[in-house]
Amino acid sequence: MQLSPFIRSTRYASFVAPLLLWTACQGPTTPAGPAFGAEDLRTANRKLLEVAMVDGFSPPVAARVYVYPHLAHYGTLRLFRPNELEPVLPLIHDAPDLSTINTDGADAELTALLAFCRIGRTVVFSEFELDGLADVFLAKAKAHGIPEIGIQASVRTAEAVADAFAPWMKSDGYVTTRTLDRFTSSKEPGHWVETSPDYTTALEPHWQKIRPMMIPNAAFDTVPPMPPYSTDPGSAFHAMVKEVYDGAMNLTDSTRMIALYWDDNPNISSHRGHMVTQEHRISPPGHWLNIVSTHSRAQQSDLHTTTKAYTWCALAMYDGVIACWNEKFRTDLVRPITYVQELIDPDWNTVIQTPPFPEYPSGHSVTSAAAASVLTAIYGDDQPFTDSTEVLFGMGPRHFLSFHDAGWEVSMSRFYGGIHYMKSIEEGNRQGRRIGDLVVATINQE
Repeated sequence: MQLSPFIRSTRYASFVAPLLLWTACQGPTTPAGPAFGAEDLRTANRKLLEVAMVDGFSPPVAARVYVYPHLAHYGTLRLFRPNELEPVLPLIHDAPDLSTINTDGADAELTALLAFCRIGRTVVFSEFELDGLADVFLAKAKAHGIPEIGIQASVRTAEAVADAFAPWMKSDGYVTTRTLDRFTSSKEPGHWVETSPDYTTALEPHWQKIRPMMIPNAAFDTVPPMPPYSTDPGSAFHAMVKEVYDGAMNLTDSTRMIALYWDDNPNISSHRGHMVTQEHRISPPGHWLNIVSTHSRAQQSDLHTTTKAYTWCALAMYDGVIACWNEKFRTDLVRPITYVQELIDPDWNTVIQTPPFPEYPSGHSVTSAAAASVLTAIYGDDQPFTDSTEVLFGMGPRHFLSFHDAGWEVSMSRFYGGIHYMKSIEEGNRQGRRIGDLVVATINQE
């Protein structure tokens, strides 16, 4: 039996990995233990990353794509194991109450995975991929010897979870933001304008209207003002831009590799004359969820710890993007590439493409620091790990002494890449840490 292809063109990369498929001709066996464990959840997460990448979701939308399926898995599993997972859904704004859902006869692990798939199909374009994954889990359940009555009970319970999630998801503001006016750059000095090479209009200018999960509101953490805009070579603003320019002009092999490794641009455009091609890669939130996969596997984390790591990270990154985007469009700050090309060096270009939205603060810094804070709380400080996410894209694995070590490298990668001022990196990292810590403290009721 062959899996459906995930690669839509020869330029698309995929996280496709072999999956063991159980066929209907296999007779039931006596279960020797739970049919499903942490590796099955990692398989589900991997599929979601693949679909999000191939469907070409932007980082904000990808954060939304990731959080709901993982919340469904976590909340469903907790229905069966309330003493083994901290309550999360009751702490989230307007989240559904699953406590009245009937779980009689259902298998806990199978139901949670089916809920993941059912919610996952509602937030992606390629719904059939999540349907196919659900079929794989159902076949495995049958092969493992879960009786048909238990399988059907699991399906019904998962559907009940999905029904409870549906109105809550629809009310988060996402659909409304699809209908709002696009952002018009002001063309006033110091404000953001569309950047080369694509001069794309601003991405998700209304994301601050999306309902957050745990932060009180989108504007709860504001960043301090930047130096006043000035073209004077002696001004603080000019010096801030010049720092980016000088840094990008004096990269070492190591710093250039760091910039490329953490680029995580889900839609890279390549220009050859009049032809433009698009390459889809993983987004920053997806990169960190893949780190959860590799680290939880290396640590042999059980299912409860693994779903906790995925879900809490997804929550922190989702809220982090909302807070970050609020500040980006509130400050509406010019990108380094615009200032440099107009006032310092018209032939200068960045190592990586400048994303199409205002500069301050750094979104990569926010999401990465938020995820690093959560993982530090779960696995501990000074936890060495290896990230191999970018091996797929031709780069070797990178080793880190801790999650915050990796989070800071992500932040600095945006400076090396020439797309962020140092203060934007520092404030983004600070904001992300605060949000990650808030998520952990809220769940732990500290």
